[in-house]
Amino acid sequence: MKDKIDINLRIADVALSLTINPEEERLLREAAKGINEAWSSWRSRFRTKSPAEVLAMVTLLFTRSYLALKEEAQRTDRVLDSLEQTIDMLLLEGNSSGKNES
Repeated sequence: MKDKIDINLRIADVALSLTINPEEERLLREAAKGINEAWSSWRSRFRTKSPAEVLAMVTLLFTRSYLALKEEAQRTDRVLDSLEQTIDMLLLEGNSSGKNES
């Protein structure tokens, strides 16, 4: 069985041939679809802009979204770490108080 597969994607006016792991295909096709939808929408809104400018704007849009999600994930990790420390502390206190009662 082949470890990699070849796929073809089109992003804006650019054709891409990629060799990828099979498990990446769905995500890459969804990403290309999202980019192309944004490209199409922005291309019609900004008719005076060059294709490169529109693609740069789409890139900025997706990067902003990525960074916002990354920050949210980091905040979630900090909250979970704090909760884990609190639970550990409570469990340790519970264990030490239980030993004193015996």
